[in-house]
Amino acid sequence: MDEEILTEEELKRAVQKIFKLSQTDPEFRTLCLSNPNEAIHRITGKAVPLDIKIQFLNSASDETDKSVDAAT
Repeated sequence: MDEEILTEEELKRAVQKIFKLSQTDPEFRTLCLSNPNEAIHRITGKAVPLDIKIQFLNSASDETDKSVDAAT
């Protein structure tokens, strides 16, 4: 595989961009939740190392769940 691998520092910078874009682009947000490595690749043009597992969480759902729990 000749694709460049993402460094830790690049990943930290990418997360900030991903967070901002996912707030305004519902399609990109869905991609983040379903295929985080592809979302990172779209932002950076680089691959996530194979031994690293990335997962984005949907905090909007978490807030909804908390409010339902508090109401019961």
